[in-house]
Amino acid sequence: MLKLLSSPTKLPTRLLIILIASVVFACYLPTLKNGFIWDDYANFIENSNYRGLSCSHLYWMFTTYHDANYHPLAWLTLGLDFILWDMNPAGYHLTNVMLHVINAVLFYFLIAVFLRQTNAGSNPGSVGIRISALSGALFFAVHPLRVESVAWISTRGDLLCGVFYILTIIAYLKMNDNQAVGARRKWFLLSLLFFTCSLLARAWGITIPLVFLILDIYPLRRFDFMNRSIPILKRLLPEKIPFILLAFGAGMLAFWIKRGSMPLMTEHGIMDRFMQAAYGLCFYIIKTIAPIRLSPFYLLAKTFNPMEPEYILSALSAFGITSGLIVMRQKWPGVLTAWACYAVIVSPLLGFVQSGPQIAADRYTYIACMPFAVLAGGGMHRLWITLQGVRSYAAMSVIWLGLLVLSVTSYRQTRIWHDNLTFLDHILKLDPGNYIAYYDRGLLHEKQGDLADAVKDYTHVILLDPEHAKAYNNRGVLRNSQGDSVGAMADFNTAIRLAPFAPEAYANRGMIRLFQNDLPGAVQDFSKVLEVASTAWPHRAEVEKHLIHIRKRLATAD
Repeated sequence: MLKLLSSPTKLPTRLLIILIASVVFACYLPTLKNGFIWDDYANFIENSNYRGLSCSHLYWMFTTYHDANYHPLAWLTLGLDFILWDMNPAGYHLTNVMLHVINAVLFYFLIAVFLRQTNAGSNPGSVGIRISALSGALFFAVHPLRVESVAWISTRGDLLCGVFYILTIIAYLKMNDNQAVGARRKWFLLSLLFFTCSLLARAWGITIPLVFLILDIYPLRRFDFMNRSIPILKRLLPEKIPFILLAFGAGMLAFWIKRGSMPLMTEHGIMDRFMQAAYGLCFYIIKTIAPIRLSPFYLLAKTFNPMEPEYILSALSAFGITSGLIVMRQKWPGVLTAWACYAVIVSPLLGFVQSGPQIAADRYTYIACMPFAVLAGGGMHRLWITLQGVRSYAAMSVIWLGLLVLSVTSYRQTRIWHDNLTFLDHILKLDPGNYIAYYDRGLLHEKQGDLADAVKDYTHVILLDPEHAKAYNNRGVLRNSQGDSVGAMADFNTAIRLAPFAPEAYANRGMIRLFQNDLPGAVQDFSKVLEVASTAWPHRAEVEKHLIHIRKRLATAD
């Protein structure tokens, strides 16, 4: 293999594409044995709206905000999956893997374009550029941080957005490679088309206009930011206007959709958001360098303290890295570009617009860490140029060994996503304080009929989060089913105190009072249920029947 890669002859692109596709597909092959897990149940098992490509299905796909996202193109691919595979999860996983394979191949071409931009004197088809692009593409594709996006069907939007994101950047770079007006217009329109598609796959594309401006500085060298070339900037901005307008619209839509899952500023202030953003910025770099203890769920602490050492150190590190790279911009322009692009791309997913209970997520790196893979390809090319003979073979051996280690790690990581129990056990192994994972595992044990373990999990939830009303209610139901009505009543009372406008605990307490022949108490609870429950609450009709029956008994007794 090394002899082939070091050959002075031109490597056929087709061979490299086959190599990339084969390695990536083999790396993620175990996902085909995985099932639907976690949010997949709400998105696919309990949701029939996407199952087909009829006019009604298409209308739903292009108008829905299901799962707090607007990604109609992702739903299109999922609708096609249903047509091809029905509800067999293997087919859905196969589509995810194939999309990732496509991204790996496209990323190879993206790195090659960057290397040609930054090494003008090199032969565009040289073996060095091709092998460097191959190394960078594999580093992106087989890195364990990619597993979550590939192995979880619900993250289909990230994979599809990645396809169009990469194509948008390639088209933009190609546009600036051409001086002919017709060619530039063609590549501009293609870039705008791919950009629009990226927004319809996932809102991540909103970062592209800023990425364009960074690339204008380096490697395109169309604008010198440090020398304040304002007249040049004014000539560059008009071509960005369509991208900026589309990005602004998509960004406002995404913000509006997710507003319900974002903590209020009073709960999560400016300092909290800033320190969390700095933490995330450093967290993903550390995980890229050392992908160990990767978890599907990094829980954001309920009592967030921005003055803890890890957050202060992250803020200082982010400031130090940025300052250092600005000072060294003449020597390391590519590193500064990669850092700036990474910070821009990951910014919508940092603490500034915190959404959900997680402080970070491996899937957030799918596009955000692409600049580091480009940088890895550039570093490989630098080694290719500078090293000769035995040192060249040694360096390549180390690099390919590292890629092999990453591949094996990812291969093993895919098995964590096999089923819900394996998934949740892994989360709790890494973070025994994750009360949300305990609650979800309790629901799973309860569904499987393992009531004793379900009670244990709900008890863990209560110990970790004493204000978790649903855990009290669920444990109360299980205690009552095991004959512990006293413990059940205590749990329902606590659940009602913590969530006085939730109907479930009132209904469950009312049933216990009914069986204990406490008819006035049962009337009081069932009446409260009808007061607080919405008309769509599934058990409302059943409670109404109980209430009518009890009132008849009371009337007869009188």
